[in-house]
Amino acid sequence: MNEWLLLAGICFAGAMVPGANTALVLRRTLNGDQKGAFITVAGLSVGLSVHVVASMLGITALISETPALYDAIRWFGSAYLLYMGVTYLLTRSSADDVDGQHDALSLRNPFLSGLMVSLLNPKLLLMFIALFSQIINAAHGWKMMMLYGATPLVTEALWLCLIILLLSRPGIQSRLNQIRRGLERVIGAGLVLLGIKVGLG
Repeated sequence: MNEWLLLAGICFAGAMVPGANTALVLRRTLNGDQKGAFITVAGLSVGLSVHVVASMLGITALISETPALYDAIRWFGSAYLLYMGVTYLLTRSSADDVDGQHDALSLRNPFLSGLMVSLLNPKLLLMFIALFSQIINAAHGWKMMMLYGATPLVTEALWLCLIILLLSRPGIQSRLNQIRRGLERVIGAGLVLLGIKVGLG
């Protein structure tokens, strides 16, 4: 139980650190697309679950020990973050769009954008290798392994859903509308910087 509490604490702290996941959810929420934000969380969770299962099956360790494969994932992830960041910087906010359609290409699909960001994050590969190799061993039964595997999924989803619910309140939304474009530029710039960082390794 102490090991699980340690894992839960690490996962929750990690979820609270702003990153690409938070940026995606924030952008949807800022534009009043609460449903899209929740769908984005679903996509992120599915991608995260793939990392968790791969880590437990040893696939993640194999990827990390194959430089060409790891680098390919890293570069694809970097390119996708850069693409999203530039798109956010260049796309007009929903307030300026006549038809209200402010996302472009695959960014129109919140589930896909969340899934891609999660799957193409090489840092998650290394994080789960480090965490699960220290906590999970053959002595643990399947129930405990399922608990450990579900912990990062639940903590991440809960934190992001809390952000959505808080920022979707009418009073907060009206204030955010006044500075929406500036916030979108910050989010876009943040994604570009994250993409560069991932690309540089």
